[in-house]
Amino acid sequence: MKHRRAQSIPARLSSSVLALTFLMAILQLIFVVILLNPPTLAQQRSNPAAPPVRDRTRGARMFTLTAELQSRVQTLESAKQADDPAVITTAGRSVLALSLREMGDIELMQASAVAIRTYRRSIDFENSVATRTDLALAYLQAQHLDESLSVVTDVLVADPENPRAWYVQGKVWMAKKRYDNAVTSFNHVLSLQNDPAALYLLGAAFLQLKEREKAKEAFRTLSDTARGRAGIHLQLADAYRAANNMADFSREVWEDGPAAKAKPPTSSPMDSVIADAAQLGSSFETVMPTRQERGRIDRLQVELRTLLASAFNDLGTAEARQEQYSLALAHFHEAADWNAHIPGLLRNTGIAAGRAMDYPECIRALRLVVAQNPQDNVARAMLGSTLFATHFYADAVEVFTPLGDSVLQIHQLAYSWAASLVQTNKYGEATALLNKLEQQQLSTETLTLVTQLWSQMANYEHAVQVCRRALQLDPNLSRVHYTAGLALLRLDRPAEAEQEFRDELQLDAGNVEAQFHLAFSLLQQSKNEQAVDLWKKVLVSRPDHAEANYELGKELRMEGKTGESIGYLEAAVRLKPFFEPAHYQLQAAYRAVGRSDDADREARIYRALKEKSRNITLPPPRPPTANPPASN
Repeated sequence: MKHRRAQSIPARLSSSVLALTFLMAILQLIFVVILLNPPTLAQQRSNPAAPPVRDRTRGARMFTLTAELQSRVQTLESAKQADDPAVITTAGRSVLALSLREMGDIELMQASAVAIRTYRRSIDFENSVATRTDLALAYLQAQHLDESLSVVTDVLVADPENPRAWYVQGKVWMAKKRYDNAVTSFNHVLSLQNDPAALYLLGAAFLQLKEREKAKEAFRTLSDTARGRAGIHLQLADAYRAANNMADFSREVWEDGPAAKAKPPTSSPMDSVIADAAQLGSSFETVMPTRQERGRIDRLQVELRTLLASAFNDLGTAEARQEQYSLALAHFHEAADWNAHIPGLLRNTGIAAGRAMDYPECIRALRLVVAQNPQDNVARAMLGSTLFATHFYADAVEVFTPLGDSVLQIHQLAYSWAASLVQTNKYGEATALLNKLEQQQLSTETLTLVTQLWSQMANYEHAVQVCRRALQLDPNLSRVHYTAGLALLRLDRPAEAEQEFRDELQLDAGNVEAQFHLAFSLLQQSKNEQAVDLWKKVLVSRPDHAEANYELGKELRMEGKTGESIGYLEAAVRLKPFFEPAHYQLQAAYRAVGRSDDADREARIYRALKEKSRNITLPPPRPPTANPPASN
């Protein structure tokens, strides 16, 4: 039997699982460095001088952060100084709840439908009765009457002595034309608190129910409390017009003064009544800002947006330190929605994305961070590692290069750089880096990966040396004997390769690839019968092993067992339809048994594949592999 060159062997050098494990180790190491370096976790925000601490009741026109919110912010700052992530999380959620509520107040004042989303987000952080009442009012303002009624009814179940909730419910009943229910709600309001808008709407509801005397009593009380208030008679006129009581309507218009003119009717007179209630100075109502107030509101919104972004950033940082990376990433994104320019936010986003294995987001964020600060080696290391893990090898090399020899401090990082160099055919640079890396005290995992890089660069001799160095540290390492065996086959040393594969099978008897390559090493030593038996054993456990089918079929054909070989060669062609040698061997087997048509078909396929492969433009030749220094 003619001796066969080992270069034909389909060696499998996959290391993706181990490489991914190494990436996670790198990310963990980098994240620990970050957590131990406070300046890298920016918790800064603009902190303008606080205005005088004053309580703000509903309807007050202050346009400053409330005293309660300022107090919560101070609690968060104290928690950050104490550096307890759990305490920071609690304080951050408290700040976010109230900041969102106050932002919702501004949006409601401006009649923005966004108020609904903002109040709902506030409730996510603090299920406050006050905020749920705000949400009900926002739903009402947006004409989502059923949602408003549902929310405010739940509030009243929890807090039946809440006059503002009763007021909102009453307005919903008015909008739904359920005036008997509205009367009940407004009576509850007035039993708890005097309010001109509640009196006005109560009277308007009585008018709709044709209870004129009760309506007039409510309006008399209102007129007494609102004596001298401009426009009160026109508002009462609107209530009478909505009830189609035109005589009283005319009287109220006249009472406002001989020159008074009634407002033109709207498409819904009741809408005018509900709108009038907001003009009566009620503490329950939100009044549209004046032109002079809009500038102050804009400034307050800017301050609140910055505060929200900072608090979300602080919350995300605390969560990341508690290894809640996906939640932290979501909160960093939310921070950016409010103010993307908070110091450190983009960096925190990239780091959390890396730990949450959201690699595209990690790359997006950290590319910007490194571009803005090329000296940020921690961000650079994580970016390079993530680019390597996602197979952007050329980009990874570009990012790693400025790190220089500092990568040797983290062996996994150095491996990632070296592997990226190998993948981009920069063998000289990879060899220089690996030689430096091997001077370190390396773990067996690192050595195992390094051996595969030497094999990929066709430096099989050195690959064998590193394998043996790893086995000296741990003789029971899996797949290291196997890797050494593959390298020895490439070096045309099949006897040594045989021993390596047998040693691998002592550690892992079910390793099909080791069995396959052991058979190949036996074939190289003309131990054909043993090789055939082994390949048959491989196919018992892995009938879909294309290479084993091919090698067994070819060997049987060469031994004259053509009929037996055909089934294996047909399986090889089916499993690897573009593998030229399998078609060639199969056409030869068909021809030998007189199946000319089948043989011609396989020959045509073989020629077509060969022609196609000739037309493929090959990459430039790889540079010669530098020889590493001799090992001691």
